[in-house]
Amino acid sequence: MKQTLIAAVAIFAWLCVTPATEAATLDEVKEIVDLYYYGDKPTNLRNARNVTEVVRQLDEYSVYMTPAEYNEYLNQYASVTAPAQVAATMAPNNPDNVTSNMMYGNVGYLKIKSFSAHLQEDVSAHWSRLKAAGAERLILDLRFNGGGYVDSAEQLLGFFPRVKEAYKLQTRMGTQSGKVVPAKNQFPVDTYVLVNRYSASASEIVAVSLKDQSAANVVGETTKGKGSVQSLFELENGGALKLTTGHYTGPKGTPVQHKGVEPNIKMKPGTEHAGMHKRLVTSDLVAQGYQFIKGPTDVPQSKVFNVEFTQKMNFGPAKSFNKMELVKFGSVSIQTAKKASNEKTMTIQPAKPMALGAEYMLIVHPGIAGANGLSVVKGTYTPYTVQARVPARAK
Repeated sequence: MKQTLIAAVAIFAWLCVTPATEAATLDEVKEIVDLYYYGDKPTNLRNARNVTEVVRQLDEYSVYMTPAEYNEYLNQYASVTAPAQVAATMAPNNPDNVTSNMMYGNVGYLKIKSFSAHLQEDVSAHWSRLKAAGAERLILDLRFNGGGYVDSAEQLLGFFPRVKEAYKLQTRMGTQSGKVVPAKNQFPVDTYVLVNRYSASASEIVAVSLKDQSAANVVGETTKGKGSVQSLFELENGGALKLTTGHYTGPKGTPVQHKGVEPNIKMKPGTEHAGMHKRLVTSDLVAQGYQFIKGPTDVPQSKVFNVEFTQKMNFGPAKSFNKMELVKFGSVSIQTAKKASNEKTMTIQPAKPMALGAEYMLIVHPGIAGANGLSVVKGTYTPYTVQARVPARAK
């Protein structure tokens, strides 16, 4: 048997000297399944009358591709350098696969849509740009990431300083350890990784590895639970068999298959991004001695904020007044118009209507000068939630 790499997967070429017939293809598929399939043993493999009957006895990720279907598959990956294995619930090709932006409080946000080829280079470039923009902490988003190449998961794990081993892979040949591909451009030690029920396969390899080694904080909800790896076997008739050949676990043996990865910090679906950012900003303000002031919920999009002081203040020109900020969680400090309503009150109005259902925080920094020559010593922070929908007009 000869092993070759074609289009990002492991291809095992079975060479025969006679043209493949339907019966020969069936025998070939049976032999491959008997030797390499990892999962519940098929109950009627020997008596299966065609390839379809064989595949029906396997798991949902094992698939037979006709010559035409396999050709189409190869065309999709013709320009991709081949890693050895795939752990995915969907095709790993995705334009603009890695995106990033800065958020308030020197927090960087980096989203990976799939574990495509060359992931290490893409992630390193984005993280370098974030650091140049002032990022000191990182939120890494793997929500809705259905997986991709196992090699790319090994590359991503190389950004985490505390990761020493990628995973354990159990196959018919035994158990082997996955090696981390070290990255020079390391993430912060306290990186937060977002996952949800749609994070699968290679995303779960990363999540369980980080959790087993206490290498990052996994945030969100329990992942999908696809802990299997597939290999492609090229058949003599020109088709191929994508077959589950192993199950992976965390470095400490934590199972993923049918269980998923449970996060360290649980959050409701859809709230992970803004919610984690809120936690980080709030913890920073608390550490700096800022005082919490309870704010209202369900405020209108056009809410005008009035900050009142107990004494006369020396606000100075409104255009240059920078001691108050309105922050949108999951984003940055938004543009506002400021105006001193009187000697004790500063009015803040968002330049654009606030987003429906979003959370904001009004931050008043210390150092605002009072008319008596004294300055505000302690800052404050007040969270707000915008109404989820515009109220219907009364008839």
